[in-house]
Amino acid sequence: MQFAYKIVSAGGQIKEGRLEAVNIHEAQFKLALQEASIIRLQPISKSHILSRFSPQNITLGHISLLDKVMLARHLSTMIRAGMNIDEALDTIASSSSAVMKKRLGEVLAEVKSGNRLADALAKHPRDFDTMFVNMVAIGEASGRLSENLNILATQQQKSYELKAKIRSASIYPIVILLAVFVLVIIVSIFVLPKIIGFFTSLELELPLATKILINTSSFIINFWPYLVGLVALIFIAARMLLSWSSSRLILHRMMLHIPVAGKIIREVNMALFARTLGSLLGSGVTIDKSLEIVSRTLSNEAYRKATINIYHKVLKGVALSEALAGNNYFPRLFNSMCKVGERSGNLSEILSSVAEFYESEVDNITKNLATILEPALLVFIGLVVAFVAISIINPIYDLTSKVEQQ
Repeated sequence: MQFAYKIVSAGGQIKEGRLEAVNIHEAQFKLALQEASIIRLQPISKSHILSRFSPQNITLGHISLLDKVMLARHLSTMIRAGMNIDEALDTIASSSSAVMKKRLGEVLAEVKSGNRLADALAKHPRDFDTMFVNMVAIGEASGRLSENLNILATQQQKSYELKAKIRSASIYPIVILLAVFVLVIIVSIFVLPKIIGFFTSLELELPLATKILINTSSFIINFWPYLVGLVALIFIAARMLLSWSSSRLILHRMMLHIPVAGKIIREVNMALFARTLGSLLGSGVTIDKSLEIVSRTLSNEAYRKATINIYHKVLKGVALSEALAGNNYFPRLFNSMCKVGERSGNLSEILSSVAEFYESEVDNITKNLATILEPALLVFIGLVVAFVAISIINPIYDLTSKVEQQ
């Protein structure tokens, strides 16, 4: 896919041109490597939309991260056992999901026609990223394909487990908040309208809580189309803003300062950085190429930008530990461990140890967070339900008291 760009180069010159990339994020990354400031970057629409619906691009979906873990692990085991690549791919495909079977069938056809496995995988960039392809390519060139696939499987599995922990920690509060939201909407739309008329006809001074509930209900009923439109507008605006690397960078930097969540984001990105870089170096990929690949795997734009800056320093001959020294996103401990790894000559092993440390930190935080959030959310639900109940019961109780006095 081609993109047209207009940039300000590192030398201050305005340049225009085209580049080839899988998606807009890769295009932004390629321009960032040139230390360019992007003025405009957009896809060349010529056959972009139609090409997505061409027969060769119509698929059942994409290969999941867990599928790739199993592929690398099984392929490593089979090659180590003496199977050739053709036979191993065919065996794995026969017991895989429909999506995996289709993709491996295409890869197998390429391999049988004389292409290297890495080249065959590279033709499917949506399923096999740069890291996957590079580690396979280095393994094929060095005769260590089985070992590299095993390292790759471990890295991908750790990445999967890390993301799974974050998902599991966030699902519970999201479900609870959605339940409360639905409860409020149901009460406001279906319950309150039936008793609002009754309350307003009473010659009583309604409690503040009841007034708030009645006004909220009336607002939702009268203005719900505008509220839906506002939510849709906010969603579209957010999507547009997040498509720009500059606004995404600002947002991601702000997220790092959110209590608890910011700490999790930092440690997840440091774990991914250390795990991915260690795996690549252990597979024989050069440090500059490894850093280039690492920057594409990080989800936080601030850490991605920091990694690109480290990459440029390393290209100039600066050691990794020195490049990390002036970086605010990596603590002194991280830098010290890298320095030890460089001095001892086992940087990849040290980085794997660092990754395990941060992965365990994320695990501990998410477990503690779940323990703290569960009672807190239950209290929150209790308060909401109590507020609604008191708002409805109080006027009825006041009316009963007034009748008894008469």
